[in-house]
Amino acid sequence: MGSAGTFLAEVREAWRYRELLNNLVDRELQVRYKNSILGVIWSLANPLVRALILWLVFDKILPLKVSNYSAYVLASFFPWTYFLTGILDAGESVSRQMALVKKVYFPRELLPLATTIANLRHFLLSLGVLALYLIGLYAFAALDNDPRTPSLPPATIFLLPVLVLMQTLLIGGIALYISALNVFFEDVKFLMAVLLDLLFYAVPIIYFLEQVHYTTALSPGVRGIVHHLFLLNPITVILVSYRSFLLPAQRAPLGPGSDAEIWVNLGVPWPYFWLAFAVCIFVFLSGYAFFNRRKWRFVERQ
Repeated sequence: MGSAGTFLAEVREAWRYRELLNNLVDRELQVRYKNSILGVIWSLANPLVRALILWLVFDKILPLKVSNYSAYVLASFFPWTYFLTGILDAGESVSRQMALVKKVYFPRELLPLATTIANLRHFLLSLGVLALYLIGLYAFAALDNDPRTPSLPPATIFLLPVLVLMQTLLIGGIALYISALNVFFEDVKFLMAVLLDLLFYAVPIIYFLEQVHYTTALSPGVRGIVHHLFLLNPITVILVSYRSFLLPAQRAPLGPGSDAEIWVNLGVPWPYFWLAFAVCIFVFLSGYAFFNRRKWRFVERQ
């Protein structure tokens, strides 16, 4: 009961400093674009350029047997970029502000949370770019009047705010963990960079989850286990959900060079989705508690 009371007291204290949190977020964005002529416009330019390149590569130069494949890649790539930058930027969110930590009292957890919110703003801009891309996609589908191509997004698009909240909780929780650990062990930020590079290939961004389930490279029993492990990874569930919330299911090759086709972008079973949501909440709350148990020892390590 005592620890629960302490936790709630820390939450209330952080809430009292919410205006400072807004200032830290603004400062984070200002520092990022310091001495830049275009400033925050770069936040919009980056996803625009990525969208253009992926469209050229996957729809024009190397067309695959997946209609509008670039849209499916973008629908998971932008959330992945949010996850990647949110974690990497959090690594030094406390360490680089140690002069401020030593001189002024404020809830230290605001530093990694400010980094997370700053990256959330960038992500919302990239979602705006994706929205324009998808509007064009569905508009052309309506004009073509092709019954095989839906001219409206799935109804699950209305759950998109839930998905953004879910991912932000996951990123914020991990940010709290690694920003605290990095104060004591500076190898943490380098280790996270390596792990995230490997994770990129272990989540369905450039391929579909269904291709893992039906791959002929593994025996049926092993395929089932691997597919289950994929679904137990919350970031996999999040990326697959972005795709299925925004884009329709369709037929696609089982793999490169394969003539066999399967249905892809079917989404994740709802029990796995809500399990992932619970995991994201747990990661955030446990990360918050982990950070606060160590935040008053930060100065001792510098």
